[in-house]
Amino acid sequence: MSGKLLAGGSCLLLTQCFVVEGKSMYPTINSDSKYSLLLINRPASWFRFYTPCVNDIVAFKKPGDSDKVVVKRIVALEGASLSSCPGETPTLVTKGNFWAEGDNSYVSLDSKNYGQVPLSSIIGKCYAIIPLSNSKLRNFLYDIFS
Repeated sequence: MSGKLLAGGSCLLLTQCFVVEGKSMYPTINSDSKYSLLLINRPASWFRFYTPCVNDIVAFKKPGDSDKVVVKRIVALEGASLSSCPGETPTLVTKGNFWAEGDNSYVSLDSKNYGQVPLSSIIGKCYAIIPLSNSKLRNFLYDIFS
């Protein structure tokens, strides 16, 4: 019994769940349903356990509105330069920051809109995506995790 309790407590301590709605990360997230449940590895935000990498899907506090959490893909890390259009002056990602974009660039509000994001705003790395097509389950989880 105590082993199950310890494992369950560890899971709650190490994982945070988010119900995600929207199409900014389509087709990776919400490809088959309007909502998805994301499991986020919380120790990922404790940098001694996690080094962010390009292509990681992360949850982070939205720049300018730290009450909101957004989920995007890391496109560039400090020291990288990038430009979204040919002929545009490249943006250099400065120390302690990253550049994040949604997979569906046509609808995503991301670093193209709000600029670089501090590494310290990362909540965790996504390690599981669960589509929520059952409306009763979706509503139940949405009420709990939103």
